[in-house]
Amino acid sequence: MNITEDGQMKPWATGVRSPCGLGIIDGELFYSDNQGDWIGSGGVWHLKKGAWVGHPAGLRWSDLPNSPVKIKQEDVYAIVDSRRRRDANGRAIKPENVVDETPIPLYTLKEKFPALQLPAVWLPHGIQGISNSEILEIPQGNFGPFAGQVLVGDQGQSKIMRVFMEKINDEYQGASFDFRAGFQSGVLRMAWGKDGSLFVGETNRGWGSAGEASEGLQRLVWNEKTPFEMKAVRAMPDGFEIEFTQPVDRKSAEDLASYTVDSFVYKYHPVYGSPPILRESNAIKGVKVSEDGLKARLIVDNLRRYYIHELRLDGVRSTEGFYSLVHPQAFYTLNNIPTGKKLAMSEVSTRSTAVAAETSAPEKETPATGNGKTTPAKTGPKTVKVNVPSYDEVKPLLTKHTCLACHQTSKRQVGPAYTEVAKRGYTNEKIVELIHNPKPENWPDYATEMPPMPQVPKADALKIAAWINSLKK
Repeated sequence: MNITEDGQMKPWATGVRSPCGLGIIDGELFYSDNQGDWIGSGGVWHLKKGAWVGHPAGLRWSDLPNSPVKIKQEDVYAIVDSRRRRDANGRAIKPENVVDETPIPLYTLKEKFPALQLPAVWLPHGIQGISNSEILEIPQGNFGPFAGQVLVGDQGQSKIMRVFMEKINDEYQGASFDFRAGFQSGVLRMAWGKDGSLFVGETNRGWGSAGEASEGLQRLVWNEKTPFEMKAVRAMPDGFEIEFTQPVDRKSAEDLASYTVDSFVYKYHPVYGSPPILRESNAIKGVKVSEDGLKARLIVDNLRRYYIHELRLDGVRSTEGFYSLVHPQAFYTLNNIPTGKKLAMSEVSTRSTAVAAETSAPEKETPATGNGKTTPAKTGPKTVKVNVPSYDEVKPLLTKHTCLACHQTSKRQVGPAYTEVAKRGYTNEKIVELIHNPKPENWPDYATEMPPMPQVPKADALKIAAWINSLKK
């Protein structure tokens, strides 16, 4: 709603799900939303007047005469099944993720509904937060090279992300980076002090968060030392330009093996959250490093409009000290691919130290039989043995993959306690399966469904499962 200076209240936009932060950036209204039904992951949206940002619930009022949004719920449900099912007793059934269905991403509705406002920047769930909160612009003079960018808090992971935005074809888009983690409770509100430090108000009440405390007020102070980071990622007609806070070592930065790019998107469905879908690797064809070493421009194959492009720079090093990046991962939401001059292959380095070697163990043979021939040895299914880790060993994984935001060892929180999961008698492999594709009907007493989490590596999930099952004792 827009409340004018003379006290009038006017409808402005709709379709938000669970907003936990409003902010004015460059004189424009932005907000952060949280993953849940119809919203595949958290992110930062630009709220134009008359915008619909994706959740159908807000369209119940679109037929009122003063509504700036004219989209109807039934128009959306004609394209995407709302899956309002009931069981034999007339009770509503929670929609579940369907693994083998043909997915519908949110952007596919843009052509039919021009008022649909896509996220300016997606914040991938489970990686850059699970309960995104306040957004706050960094003023000039604060936090060194990052002035003018945007901070986004997260309650569940007790951390802060950093967002760089640019305008392409009059639409905001940009990249998100991890910034600071390890707060003692969930980051909910942020405010600048007069000395340029950041005050962070924290809580885990009503939801849960990483960290040992239920609340907190902490202060984040810049130590005046510029870290080696990606300062910004910008879209180019043929790829991306990465700007650094310090000059890069040219040999490492001109090696294609130092970079990887993958792209993915989320489902648009009534299920609580979405796994990443339609993931593809994007080949890197060349890289050009600027004379001052502060920029690297990548030629990236198969750029996909509206998709999130994950850039990893694990091999890039700084000139001074040969340091790796503090945060080598960025997620760029490519709402528009800019026009302009593309790099010629004669301008770029195509050198790569990557070794594409496939290794396979030779098939074991039995001793020669009477006819002089050998036969392949028969082998049974491989058994993966997982040593049971201690809580101290598994805690970093539980924190990294956001498990502690919803589960505790022996206390019911947003989700069941791990001791309760242990009582179910699942095998380690079954727990891994349920992490990747949960079954909400298994826990009907919990209002909030666990989202699919296929991004958790199987090796990590097996360690977590082994620890959970150890609690049976």
